[in-house]
Amino acid sequence: ELKTRLIARAEVSGRKDDADPAIIQNRIDTYNSQTAPVADFYDGQDKLKEIDGVGSIDAITERLFEAIDKN
Repeated sequence: ELKTRLIARAEVSGRKDDADPAIIQNRIDTYNSQTAPVADFYDGQDKLKEIDGVGSIDAITERLFEAIDKN
């Protein structure tokens, strides 16, 4: 999904880096090595709220608000 979105964004925004598979993979690798461990840390403390980021902006926003309201 991420790769599909970035490639589509490259077409409309003109951001050539979004269409480069090596750059996209580097972003994914960076997420896995630097960001995912932070999520794991908070998940271990039952403080992580996961939100499905696939769908329309309105649907994702609604999911975010629902997660916030549950706290």
